[in-house]
Amino acid sequence: MPKDHCLMSRLCRRFGALAAAFALGACAIPFGGQNLPPAPHQPTPVSLFDGSYEGKIRAIGANAGDCPKSGYGVAEIGDATLTLPYRPGVIFTVPVAADGALHQTVEGTRIEGRAGQNRLNLLVSSGTCQTRYHLRYVWNHS
Repeated sequence: MPKDHCLMSRLCRRFGALAAAFALGACAIPFGGQNLPPAPHQPTPVSLFDGSYEGKIRAIGANAGDCPKSGYGVAEIGDATLTLPYRPGVIFTVPVAADGALHQTVEGTRIEGRAGQNRLNLLVSSGTCQTRYHLRYVWNHS
């Protein structure tokens, strides 16, 4: 056999082997990489507190007629923000920090508390009222 023919034969075999390996590899992995199922939704730490809370409200001090009375109450956390109507003209919309802490002052009334472990504990204080909330997690809207 002539040398040129042997060289061409070897090149054809190598090229054919490379082409076959490429073709088989292309069939084994879909375009764009492996076909994996989508990752499950991972909530952000603050959205873990989102939901409805209900439980006891205890009036600690009340020197005005419009102070909340002891009894039963409900609060909502949505999009990492607590919404709590307190008294006429005082509605809290408080951002909840990643560690569950929250605090804000509205119209001279201060709210402080923490969400976590399926509980929401709050203390709301003003010059005329002081109220403590002990609420438990009921359900998540999101």
